[in-house]
Amino acid sequence: MIALEGVSARQAPMALASVSLSWEAGAHAIVGARIDGGPLLLAIVAGLTTPRAGRVRVLGAAPTDAGVRRQVAFVPFEPSLPEAMRVREVMALAAAVRQEPARDEAKRLAILGIEALVDRKVHSLSRGEARAVALAEAVTSANVRVLLLDEPLVAIDARAVGRVTEALRARARDGCVVVVATGSMRDAGELADDLVMLRAGAIVGQGACADVLAASGAHVAGGAHLRVILQDAGGAAALIAALADEIDVEG
Repeated sequence: MIALEGVSARQAPMALASVSLSWEAGAHAIVGARIDGGPLLLAIVAGLTTPRAGRVRVLGAAPTDAGVRRQVAFVPFEPSLPEAMRVREVMALAAAVRQEPARDEAKRLAILGIEALVDRKVHSLSRGEARAVALAEAVTSANVRVLLLDEPLVAIDARAVGRVTEALRARARDGCVVVVATGSMRDAGELADDLVMLRAGAIVGQGACADVLAASGAHVAGGAHLRVILQDAGGAAALIAALADEIDVEG
Protein backbone atom coordinates (compact mmCIF):
# COMPACT_ATOMS: atom_id res chain seq x y z
CA MET A 1 0.00 0.00 0.00
CA ILE A 2 3.04 2.26 0.46
CA ALA A 3 6.18 1.77 -1.63
CA LEU A 4 9.32 3.91 -1.91
CA GLU A 5 12.03 3.12 -4.47
CA GLY A 6 15.36 4.93 -4.27
CA VAL A 7 13.84 8.06 -2.72
CA SER A 8 16.19 10.97 -2.03
CA ALA A 9 15.06 14.32 -0.67
CA ARG A 10 16.23 17.30 1.32
CA GLN A 11 14.41 19.73 3.57
CA ALA A 12 17.02 21.35 5.78
CA PRO A 13 18.15 20.18 8.23
CA MET A 14 16.75 16.77 7.18
CA ALA A 15 17.71 14.67 4.17
CA LEU A 16 17.01 11.19 2.82
CA ALA A 17 19.45 9.18 0.70
CA SER A 18 18.13 6.49 -1.68
CA VAL A 19 15.50 5.06 0.67
CA SER A 20 13.64 1.97 -0.54
CA LEU A 21 10.96 0.24 1.55
CA SER A 22 7.37 -0.94 1.49
CA TRP A 23 4.56 -1.13 4.03
CA GLU A 24 1.30 -3.05 3.90
CA ALA A 25 -1.65 -2.87 6.32
CA GLY A 26 -0.45 -2.92 9.91
CA ALA A 27 1.49 -0.82 12.41
CA HIS A 28 5.00 0.33 11.46
CA ALA A 29 7.59 2.69 12.97
CA ILE A 30 10.40 4.89 11.72
CA VAL A 31 12.96 5.29 14.51
CA GLY A 32 15.57 8.02 14.69
CA ALA A 33 16.19 11.59 15.77
CA ARG A 34 14.20 14.20 13.86
CA ILE A 35 17.31 15.26 11.96
CA ASP A 36 17.65 11.67 10.70
CA GLY A 37 14.67 12.26 8.42
CA GLY A 38 11.58 10.52 9.84
CA PRO A 39 9.28 13.58 9.59
CA LEU A 40 10.54 14.24 6.06
CA LEU A 41 9.74 10.66 5.06
CA LEU A 42 6.19 11.05 6.40
CA ALA A 43 5.73 14.32 4.48
CA ILE A 44 6.83 12.64 1.25
CA VAL A 45 4.36 9.77 1.72
CA ALA A 46 1.64 12.35 2.50
CA GLY A 47 2.37 14.13 -0.78
CA LEU A 48 3.39 17.36 0.92
CA THR A 49 7.06 17.18 -0.13
CA THR A 50 8.38 16.16 -3.52
CA PRO A 51 11.47 13.92 -3.55
CA ARG A 52 14.48 14.88 -5.64
CA ALA A 53 14.80 11.35 -6.95
CA GLY A 54 13.02 8.03 -6.75
CA ARG A 55 9.44 6.83 -6.94
CA VAL A 56 6.66 6.92 -4.34
CA ARG A 57 3.39 5.00 -4.59
CA VAL A 58 0.57 5.18 -2.05
CA LEU A 59 -2.54 3.05 -2.46
CA GLY A 60 -1.39 2.26 -5.98
CA ALA A 61 -1.00 5.86 -7.17
CA ALA A 62 1.06 8.99 -6.66
CA PRO A 63 0.65 10.51 -3.19
CA THR A 64 -0.42 13.80 -4.79
CA ASP A 65 -3.43 12.16 -6.49
CA ALA A 66 -6.64 13.76 -5.19
CA GLY A 67 -8.26 10.40 -4.50
CA VAL A 68 -5.24 9.26 -2.53
CA ARG A 69 -4.96 12.47 -0.52
CA ARG A 70 -8.51 12.01 0.84
CA GLN A 71 -7.50 8.59 2.18
CA VAL A 72 -4.28 9.75 3.87
CA ALA A 73 -4.17 11.44 7.28
CA PHE A 74 -0.90 13.11 8.29
CA VAL A 75 -0.53 14.44 11.84
CA PRO A 76 2.77 16.36 12.08
CA PHE A 77 4.38 17.32 15.36
CA GLU A 78 2.90 20.81 15.06
CA PRO A 79 -0.56 20.34 13.48
CA SER A 80 -2.13 23.38 11.85
CA LEU A 81 -5.80 23.84 12.75
CA PRO A 82 -8.02 26.84 11.80
CA GLU A 83 -7.71 28.99 14.91
CA ALA A 84 -10.98 30.91 14.47
CA MET A 85 -13.10 27.76 14.34
CA ARG A 86 -14.52 25.60 17.11
CA VAL A 87 -13.28 22.04 17.42
CA ARG A 88 -16.61 20.59 16.23
CA GLU A 89 -16.42 22.82 13.13
CA VAL A 90 -12.87 21.65 12.40
CA MET A 91 -13.99 18.02 12.62
CA ALA A 92 -16.98 18.67 10.35
CA LEU A 93 -14.81 20.50 7.81
CA ALA A 94 -12.30 17.66 7.72
CA ALA A 95 -15.12 15.16 7.12
CA ALA A 96 -16.42 17.27 4.25
CA VAL A 97 -12.96 17.50 2.68
CA ARG A 98 -12.61 13.71 2.92
CA GLN A 99 -16.13 13.34 1.46
CA GLU A 100 -17.40 11.51 4.54
CA PRO A 101 -20.92 11.66 5.99
CA ALA A 102 -21.28 13.93 9.00
CA ARG A 103 -20.99 12.18 12.40
CA ASP A 104 -21.26 13.28 16.01
CA GLU A 105 -18.00 15.14 16.66
CA ALA A 106 -18.07 14.60 20.42
CA LYS A 107 -18.28 10.83 19.92
CA ARG A 108 -15.30 10.98 17.57
CA LEU A 109 -13.26 12.91 20.13
CA ALA A 110 -14.31 10.46 22.87
CA ILE A 111 -12.04 7.77 21.42
CA LEU A 112 -9.17 9.73 23.00
CA GLY A 113 -11.16 10.96 26.00
CA ILE A 114 -11.25 14.60 24.85
CA GLU A 115 -14.96 15.06 24.05
CA ALA A 116 -15.04 18.02 26.46
CA LEU A 117 -13.08 20.01 23.87
CA VAL A 118 -15.81 19.83 21.22
CA ASP A 119 -17.09 23.40 21.67
CA ARG A 120 -13.74 25.05 22.40
CA LYS A 121 -12.23 27.54 19.96
CA VAL A 122 -9.02 26.21 18.45
CA HIS A 123 -7.06 29.29 19.53
CA SER A 124 -7.90 28.47 23.17
CA LEU A 125 -6.42 24.97 23.01
CA SER A 126 -3.08 24.11 24.53
CA ARG A 127 -0.48 22.50 22.32
CA GLY A 128 -1.26 19.07 23.77
CA GLU A 129 -5.00 19.55 23.27
CA ALA A 130 -4.53 20.64 19.65
CA ARG A 131 -2.37 17.59 18.96
CA ALA A 132 -5.00 15.33 20.53
CA VAL A 133 -7.77 16.88 18.40
CA ALA A 134 -5.76 16.39 15.20
CA LEU A 135 -5.00 12.81 16.16
CA ALA A 136 -8.64 12.05 17.03
CA GLU A 137 -9.78 13.41 13.66
CA ALA A 138 -7.29 11.22 11.82
CA VAL A 139 -7.96 8.05 13.80
CA THR A 140 -11.76 8.29 13.52
CA SER A 141 -11.93 9.21 9.83
CA ALA A 142 -13.98 6.58 7.99
CA ASN A 143 -12.26 7.06 4.63
CA VAL A 144 -8.64 7.14 5.84
CA ARG A 145 -6.61 4.07 4.89
CA VAL A 146 -3.14 5.49 5.62
CA LEU A 147 -2.27 7.11 8.97
CA LEU A 148 1.04 8.99 9.23
CA LEU A 149 1.92 10.29 12.70
CA ASP A 150 4.92 12.18 14.04
CA GLU A 151 5.61 11.34 17.71
CA PRO A 152 1.98 10.49 18.63
CA LEU A 153 2.84 9.87 22.31
CA VAL A 154 4.79 13.11 22.82
CA ALA A 155 3.36 16.48 23.94
CA ILE A 156 -0.23 15.26 23.80
CA ASP A 157 -3.09 15.93 26.22
CA ALA A 158 -2.88 13.74 29.31
CA ARG A 159 -6.44 12.49 28.81
CA ALA A 160 -5.49 11.10 25.39
CA VAL A 161 -2.04 9.64 25.90
CA GLY A 162 -3.23 6.40 27.50
CA ARG A 163 -5.66 5.74 24.64
CA VAL A 164 -3.49 6.45 21.62
CA THR A 165 -1.85 3.04 21.33
CA GLU A 166 -5.09 1.05 21.26
CA ALA A 167 -6.72 3.53 18.87
CA LEU A 168 -3.85 3.15 16.39
CA ARG A 169 -3.63 -0.61 16.86
CA ALA A 170 -7.37 -0.89 16.19
CA ARG A 171 -7.03 0.96 12.87
CA ALA A 172 -4.12 -1.28 11.90
CA ARG A 173 -6.25 -4.36 12.66
CA ASP A 174 -8.99 -2.89 10.47
CA GLY A 175 -6.63 -2.87 7.48
CA CYS A 176 -5.08 0.61 7.63
CA VAL A 177 -1.40 1.33 7.14
CA VAL A 178 -0.24 3.08 10.32
CA VAL A 179 3.25 4.62 10.22
CA VAL A 180 4.70 6.50 13.19
CA ALA A 181 7.96 8.43 13.33
CA THR A 182 9.58 8.48 16.76
CA GLY A 183 12.91 8.95 18.46
CA SER A 184 11.91 6.50 21.19
CA MET A 185 12.62 2.78 20.92
CA ARG A 186 10.10 2.19 23.70
CA ASP A 187 7.35 4.06 21.84
CA ALA A 188 8.18 2.15 18.65
CA GLY A 189 7.85 -1.16 20.47
CA GLU A 190 4.52 -0.11 21.97
CA LEU A 191 3.00 1.31 18.79
CA ALA A 192 4.34 -0.91 16.00
CA ASP A 193 5.12 -4.48 15.02
CA ASP A 194 8.11 -3.65 12.84
CA LEU A 195 10.45 -0.72 12.43
CA VAL A 196 12.93 0.99 10.16
CA MET A 197 15.91 2.68 11.81
CA LEU A 198 17.13 5.86 10.13
CA ARG A 199 20.50 7.50 10.67
CA ALA A 200 21.45 10.61 8.70
CA GLY A 201 18.73 9.84 6.15
CA ALA A 202 19.76 6.24 5.46
CA ILE A 203 18.23 2.96 6.61
CA VAL A 204 20.59 1.25 9.07
CA GLY A 205 18.25 -1.39 10.46
CA GLN A 206 14.93 -2.96 9.57
CA GLY A 207 12.75 -5.80 10.83
CA ALA A 208 10.42 -6.92 13.59
CA CYS A 209 10.56 -4.59 16.58
CA ALA A 210 11.80 -7.25 19.00
CA ASP A 211 14.58 -8.39 16.65
CA VAL A 212 15.83 -4.89 15.79
CA LEU A 213 15.75 -3.75 19.42
CA ALA A 214 17.73 -6.80 20.52
CA ALA A 215 20.29 -6.31 17.75
CA SER A 216 20.76 -2.61 18.50
CA GLY A 217 21.27 -3.31 22.20
CA ALA A 218 23.88 -5.97 21.51
CA HIS A 219 26.39 -3.35 20.44
CA VAL A 220 26.28 -1.43 23.74
CA ALA A 221 28.06 -3.37 26.48
CA GLY A 222 26.43 -2.73 29.83
CA GLY A 223 23.78 -0.42 28.36
CA ALA A 224 24.09 3.29 27.63
CA HIS A 225 25.47 6.10 29.78
CA LEU A 226 23.67 9.44 29.64
CA ARG A 227 25.10 12.76 30.78
CA VAL A 228 22.79 15.77 30.97
CA ILE A 229 23.96 19.26 31.90
CA LEU A 230 21.34 21.62 33.34
CA GLN A 231 21.72 25.13 34.68
CA ASP A 232 18.80 24.89 37.08
CA ALA A 233 19.43 22.72 40.15
CA GLY A 234 15.70 22.19 40.72
CA GLY A 235 15.32 20.93 37.16
CA ALA A 236 18.20 18.51 37.66
CA ALA A 237 16.59 17.09 40.80
CA ALA A 238 13.28 16.64 38.99
CA LEU A 239 15.00 14.90 36.09
CA ILE A 240 16.87 12.51 38.39
CA ALA A 241 13.64 11.68 40.23
CA ALA A 242 11.84 10.98 36.95
CA LEU A 243 14.64 8.77 35.65
CA ALA A 244 14.68 6.81 38.89
CA ASP A 245 11.13 5.65 38.15
CA GLU A 246 12.09 4.23 34.74
CA ILE A 247 12.39 0.44 34.79
CA ASP A 248 15.28 0.49 32.28
CA VAL A 249 17.46 2.82 34.38
CA GLU A 250 19.81 0.93 36.69
CA GLY A 251 21.50 3.87 38.39
